[in-house]
Amino acid sequence: MMEEKDKKIIFHAGLEDKGLRIDKFLDGKNLDISRSKIQKLISSGKIKSSGRVISKNCLLKGNEVIEIEDINSAACQYDYKPQDIKLRIIYEDDYLLAVSKDAGIVVHPAPGHYEDTLINALINYNERLSGVGGSLRAGIVHRLDKDTSGIIIIAKDEKTHVILSEKFKQRQVKKTYEALVLGNFKEPEGVINMPIGRSLKDRKKMGVTIKGRESLTDFKIISQFDECSLVEAYPKTGRTHQIRVHFSYINHPVIGDKDYGNKETEKIAKEVGLNRQFLHAKRIVFSHPVSNIKIDLNDPLPLDLQECINRLYDKFKI
Repeated sequence: MMEEKDKKIIFHAGLEDKGLRIDKFLDGKNLDISRSKIQKLISSGKIKSSGRVISKNCLLKGNEVIEIEDINSAACQYDYKPQDIKLRIIYEDDYLLAVSKDAGIVVHPAPGHYEDTLINALINYNERLSGVGGSLRAGIVHRLDKDTSGIIIIAKDEKTHVILSEKFKQRQVKKTYEALVLGNFKEPEGVINMPIGRSLKDRKKMGVTIKGRESLTDFKIISQFDECSLVEAYPKTGRTHQIRVHFSYINHPVIGDKDYGNKETEKIAKEVGLNRQFLHAKRIVFSHPVSNIKIDLNDPLPLDLQECINRLYDKFKI
């Protein structure tokens, strides 16, 4: 969990982070700075663990408060330039906007990928967004994976960003995803309530672990085919890769998922001409941060996913 207090960035390390080197822990927190810059902050005493100055080789014990002071003193010097990347705007007013992110687009710049991101496109659309929400967040209050398409909400000012972030934290934002997953289901709907944390086998991935954080996903079946099912998923929490991890855990991994899928999901993806994971953030409902009016936004399946469904209906409907 991350907090911002008195110009400090604060992370709470959990038991699932025990044994992880602190620079690697922070490198996975989307700080928009490189590992070397994190190490410089540690060496200069700008990063502390439970109030103590530490070394860059420090290993987490699993129950620490990590404080980062003056992150901009070692911020990446790369000039995140505006780029004329087309944005499909679903909604906009004086306080926020919602865009439909294409699959393949990275949300935030990162080492090795400083261009062609959603941030570059947003800064080009409205340069004032570059200062909203902290270092290189451009008002973005939640995230989508690179190969997940769909709706992303952006705040236009700091107050709106804080209010929207709190709504997400308090689970006052209802999100609906559409996913194609492996196999069929006996029941028309279900609930996956399993904790998610950093994978013990691969630290670049997430996984269901007893030491993870509470994670809850509701779902219902839309259609079933010979080897897969189209589902709507309603994540109640916002863990990294939550839907993909949860469905993989119950042996129904998302079709086309290169990280949490298997040979069967790869086979089906080839059969339906799918080049990425079938996961789309299609609807988001929340109360407006200023007017409190209900905002209900929808983003239909993009063409590549709709064509996959059409092929399934033509060949495999049961």
